[in-house]
Amino acid sequence: MKDIYILLTKSDTLFSKAIYRITRAEYTHASISLDRELTMLYSFGRKYKYTMLPAGFVHEDINHGIMGASDTMKCALYCIRISDRSYRRLANRIRHMEANRESYRYNIMGIPLCMFGIANERKTHFFCSQFVSGMLIKSGAIDRGALRAPSLTHPSDLQKLPRASRVFEGTMAELRLGA
Repeated sequence: MKDIYILLTKSDTLFSKAIYRITRAEYTHASISLDRELTMLYSFGRKYKYTMLPAGFVHEDINHGIMGASDTMKCALYCIRISDRSYRRLANRIRHMEANRESYRYNIMGIPLCMFGIANERKTHFFCSQFVSGMLIKSGAIDRGALRAPSLTHPSDLQKLPRASRVFEGTMAELRLGA
């Protein structure tokens, strides 16, 4: 058995504020990591710190970029224990996406469709929580019925996974001290 981690955040970006206004959810962004130190977080989001676009498959870091720029950013870290086989599948899928990162795009249309409850599964287009939930399902880490369709999954839905245990909640500065 191995542990994987889901980091949920709420930044001060305009996009995060817009999502919050619509959903009133505590967190507006989701990332996944294969290790507790969060040395590498994977998600779909902005490629550059100061511009919302272009966006796509990204590596995130709690010490740099949007996360590194804010000590007060609210965040929560969840741990899910998964089988070795699911872990290998998840790691292999992430490696494949890294090697083919230019083939993947941010699912811009998926955000409003998700808000209206309209599923929009596309093979190479994802938004953050769609990516995380899809990776968990495809790797076998969670049962398909544990979440809505990936394109309908909000970051806050990931908090409610049956096997997800919260290991941290606070600010990004506090997380950096404890990570």
